[in-house]
Amino acid sequence: MPQIQKYPAGWRVLHWVMALMVLTLIPVGLWMASRAEADIWGALTNTLYSVHKAIGFSVLLLMILRIAVKIRVKSPPYPEDMPRTLQIAAKSVHHLIYVLLVVTPLFGWAGVTAYPALVILGDVQLPAMPFVPQNEELAGRLFYIHGWLAITLGVLIAGHIAAALRHLLRKDGIFRRMV
Repeated sequence: MPQIQKYPAGWRVLHWVMALMVLTLIPVGLWMASRAEADIWGALTNTLYSVHKAIGFSVLLLMILRIAVKIRVKSPPYPEDMPRTLQIAAKSVHHLIYVLLVVTPLFGWAGVTAYPALVILGDVQLPAMPFVPQNEELAGRLFYIHGWLAITLGVLIAGHIAAALRHLLRKDGIFRRMV
């Protein structure tokens, strides 16, 4: 098995915490949206929305931290025998996932600001996004874009997981960089 450098421990913890958060956001988002589309409102639907907003905003804040870390801490190198095209593809997918992990929650935040639906729990509210007017029609468009960005992100994450499992099965050391 090739010798491989790992990401720093804090980076790995942040990756796995965010992975759990995003893997929670997707089914909760689909569930709450299906309940809203079926016009099923009540405590469960409100809880799903609250959880989704709280986790989504947390992902946005953690992505800011993650980007700051990525700027300061160099990623471990890929193995020398890994084809250059595969390295470029991996970096491209990672960068696209990073972009979507920022842009998707920004659209969700803009949507709840425009609606307005900033309450998370009780008296706890998200701050309103600056320069976003209250307008339900605008909110609908923002939520539509948010949904398609989330689906795109989900597809990329599924590909990322499939690639990670491929590396695990091949025992080429790539998977061990993040565990």
